[in-house]
Amino acid sequence: MMQRWHRKLFIAVILAIALGQFRTLYAQGLERVRVGYSVGGMIPFPLIVAKEKRIFEQEGLGVELINIRPGLAVTALVSGDLQYTAFAGTTVNAAVQGLPVKVVMVYNDRPLFSLMSRPQFRSLKDLRGKVLGVASLTSGESILSRRLLRQAGIDERELTLRVIGNTPERLAALRTGVVDATTLTLPADFQAEKVGLRRLVFVGDVLESVSGGIGVSENWIRERPEQIRKMIKAVFKAMAYAKDRRQEMISLVMSRWKLERDIADKVFDLTVRTWSEQGVVPDSSVLLSIQENLAISREQKEVPISQVVDFRLARQVFRELMKK
Repeated sequence: MMQRWHRKLFIAVILAIALGQFRTLYAQGLERVRVGYSVGGMIPFPLIVAKEKRIFEQEGLGVELINIRPGLAVTALVSGDLQYTAFAGTTVNAAVQGLPVKVVMVYNDRPLFSLMSRPQFRSLKDLRGKVLGVASLTSGESILSRRLLRQAGIDERELTLRVIGNTPERLAALRTGVVDATTLTLPADFQAEKVGLRRLVFVGDVLESVSGGIGVSENWIRERPEQIRKMIKAVFKAMAYAKDRRQEMISLVMSRWKLERDIADKVFDLTVRTWSEQGVVPDSSVLLSIQENLAISREQKEVPISQVVDFRLARQVFRELMKK
């Protein structure tokens, strides 16, 4: 009970901070929209571009990006305190568990992180019997890193999983030897390389996944489909803008993430490589995500694809943009 109260209080505080800015947006005649995201990595980059370049405003949306933990963001979706999240993987997990949420667009159809290790390890197979640091047992990066290691022939029972927390905490744990390997999002993986840690693999080169994308509540799909279309359209436009203005985007990455130009250059190129052209992923990727989440929870039940994703609006918007 106390934990639930703390969670509600945390959500209330961060949303109260944004209230003054929303009053300004209301005065400008824009639809007020709250989006939960994480400031650490590059997954929400299309949203940041849409915000910085006022693409959301072109679609009539006054968007407030709110830094929040993935699990809390999904809870806020259900309560109506947030309208959207950028945590597609967490949204899928919540939908599998029965929460009334869905992913309506996937703009990263490949993971945007690397599996990093201490310098003495040179391949994935070297991690057999070692300690793998994860954000949580059900986080997207945790599920995908274990899938990657299974493909390398390492059973999960041959690993020690240690829950560490978010990217900064996992990087610190890797540097100090608390864990032998962990996943780090861009650009933290490049920062890890600079201090002597080893990139075993950029996971986006190996696995497909439901990674970065837009999650909403089922109520919002029923009540505000036109607003969702505007959100999706803005994200598509932001991705096109970024691809057409590489040098400008590299400068944005340098400024926002405090990176040197050579690192920002590589980070931007890797980010774009993970973007989904049509805003959706194949059914096979969704099914695999469902199966992995059920395996973790050890539940024996059937979860249809329609329970976790609804790509109708993304497909409509993509077709309309292609006609122009």
